[in-house]
Amino acid sequence: MDETNQKLLSLLRENARYSIAFLAKKLKVSRATVANRIARLEKEGIILGYRVELHSTEESNGIKAWTTIIVDGGATAEVIQILRGEPCINAIYDTNGRWDILIELIAPSLEELGQALERIRSIKAITSSETYIHLKRYV
Repeated sequence: MDETNQKLLSLLRENARYSIAFLAKKLKVSRATVANRIARLEKEGIILGYRVELHSTEESNGIKAWTTIIVDGGATAEVIQILRGEPCINAIYDTNGRWDILIELIAPSLEELGQALERIRSIKAITSSETYIHLKRYV
């Protein structure tokens, strides 16, 4: 992975919809070079895909929290599938260590956060969870 690929990936993480022309100008290379590098990164499995990122309610004074979850037995995939339908969940992470899953929640109010947590706690395969509310971001 050379420096140009690292800069390219950084720009694509910033905004995966940047045009080839914009990326070429930023990287000071030709458009063909950018297109070829992106194609190679996709083929090598470094770029796995592109996604839609929904607007965060954090900017409109939403409540942001992290919940760690322990899942009973081998039901992690089933729990993740159920969690994907929860509207307050912004991201789901598979983890190691004490917790099986880490979720990021964003809710417009404490009441709605509480309702989302109740729905999550009602999932039968979840044996334990712990929630932390974001108070301040430093970075």
